Amino acid sequence: MKILTKLFLFLAFLTAFSLADTTAVVAPVKKDSTKAEISAPKKQAVWIKLEGDVDPAMYEFCARAIGEAIEKKPDYIVFEINTFGGRLDAAFDLVDTIMAVKGPETIALVKKKAISAGSLIALACKKLYMLEATTIGDCAPIVQGGDGTPQIVGEKIQSPLRAKFRNLAQRNGYPELLASSFVTPELEVLELTAKLDKGKATERDTTLIIEGKKFAVLDSNEKKFWGSPKILVKEGELLTMTDKEAEELGFSRGTFKNREDFETKLAIERKSEVETNTGEKIASAIAAISGILLILGFGALYIEFKTPGFGMFGIIGIILIGIVFFGQFAPQLDGYFPAILLVAGVILFLVEIFVMPGTFLFGIGGIACMIIALIMSFDTANIPEYVPEAVETTFDATPWLFGLFFVLGSAAVALIIPIAASKYLIPLLPEGWTPMLKTDMETAVSPTEDVQEVAIGTVGTAKTFLRPVGQASFTMPDGSTKLFDVQTHGEIIEAGEKVKIEAIQEGHIWVSRVIPA
Repeated sequence: MKILTKLFLFLAFLTAFSLADTTAVVAPVKKDSTKAEISAPKKQAVWIKLEGDVDPAMYEFCARAIGEAIEKKPDYIVFEINTFGGRLDAAFDLVDTIMAVKGPETIALVKKKAISAGSLIALACKKLYMLEATTIGDCAPIVQGGDGTPQIVGEKIQSPLRAKFRNLAQRNGYPELLASSFVTPELEVLELTAKLDKGKATERDTTLIIEGKKFAVLDSNEKKFWGSPKILVKEGELLTMTDKEAEELGFSRGTFKNREDFETKLAIERKSEVETNTGEKIASAIAAISGILLILGFGALYIEFKTPGFGMFGIIGIILIGIVFFGQFAPQLDGYFPAILLVAGVILFLVEIFVMPGTFLFGIGGIACMIIALIMSFDTANIPEYVPEAVETTFDATPWLFGLFFVLGSAAVALIIPIAASKYLIPLLPEGWTPMLKTDMETAVSPTEDVQEVAIGTVGTAKTFLRPVGQASFTMPDGSTKLFDVQTHGEIIEAGEKVKIEAIQEGHIWVSRVIPA
């Protein structure tokens, strides 16, 4: 009996052990599978496009975009670069901003080209990737010489730029000597290859990148050990690499067919992009033509200086130079554009009334600026509930359409009311009650009629303020006095002053002030 009892206990122990062992095997497998599923990598990236000239506008955009990107706490901030370069000061500021990024990994993806200052920006990122058939390099600072041809600047500028490249190479793991050859054409760079442990199982190649001048001073044994050098950068040339060469020389981490291929390789599943705002776009456009604007502006001021009075050329010159000045601050004024346009419109309208009446150019421009400003001032929060929502798209046109219809509708009503009143209501008012000017058709003479009755040199009296268009009276051969529409060459003449006819052209009478003896 005792034997049977012991046998029963032994079998029960084996059964319990077997069940426990089965549980121990199955449970961990299930747990590991769940853990592996949860820990699948999901990377987030924020894209920032750097295209066009490197200028202060690009720096302002990049600084703002980096700030917005960091707030999203992504894994990567990807700078998509496509530029021939630009201003060195803007590039330095941009590089310092990228290098100051903490947290997200900064990545440069060369879309087409990263030339000159573009290569400096690319190396500021911790990693560099390139798309197929792209180039990077050639960052020698140049200025326009006396004969109009570009010339590489001297050592005073090259030295700090080389130091900047060396600093970026040391921080981000790029070849330091090759990075310096982006800047200095006098630098020859060689690649030396030799075998270590030759003839042994541990035989391997070792590579050394060295300056050409240093290789020249090696002794014969060292030169024999290294063998014939491979020239990477010839003296007198600047390093410019294709995507393949950049990968072989240790700059690029990889080459991809397109942006989607790049995102797949880096396991980027969530992505967003920071767009340029209106101010940054305007600033970039102004910067591209700032030289032309300055030439035209100063040219207009010179013409104004050589002509009597103050007229259209002076205003045009001031406006053109003002546009260049405004372009320097446009990125910071993005939210104020409606107010700025409104003020500009009012100024142009006042110029039309008080300075250049009759030209219509400034008046039309002022009205256009005011209408655009009013349309831009409408926001979705100001749209009444009865306005139907627009189809959801990337660009919501609802506020713009509402603003357009509202402003143009108001303008139409504003025109219809006075026109109708002048036609049907004002004629019914008693004499002297009308607020509008009635032209005396019996005494006023059209400039296209009877201009033969006056001659060049005839002296008359300005009856209205000539700004520069107005009316003046002249004595006819029969002794009577008649009014004529006249115009000065930009000169402002007050009513009551004596004027003299200078020319009669195509029905227009041109006059000037008579200076008392």
